[in-house]
Amino acid sequence: MQAEYKVVTRKSILLAYQMLRGMEPFCGWKLPAIIQTKVVNDISMYGCFEDPDIITISTARVWDVNQLVATVAHEMIHLRQYRLKQLDDTTPHDAYFMEQARLVCVGLGFDKENF
Repeated sequence: MQAEYKVVTRKSILLAYQMLRGMEPFCGWKLPAIIQTKVVNDISMYGCFEDPDIITISTARVWDVNQLVATVAHEMIHLRQYRLKQLDDTTPHDAYFMEQARLVCVGLGFDKENF
């Protein structure tokens, strides 16, 4: 019998955030120590960032720890964009985001194509 664990919880999102916040490049970004977290079941998204400090992860698309950590890292880049006043709702994946995503993926071993 295989046990079923909930990977995506408000607590697991916060723990992934706190772990990443202590690692390069995030540790140099002066991100808030505590954020708000939400869990949804929305097939249209993996995660999203809402100002000023909310990271939402969807259980419909994120099923394992690797996806959870990568998705939180993705949303942390949007959090940084927001804090630098560089987040544009019409083009959130602009050149700045793509460069930060490249650095995060290379540094932490995430698959850039799926990030």
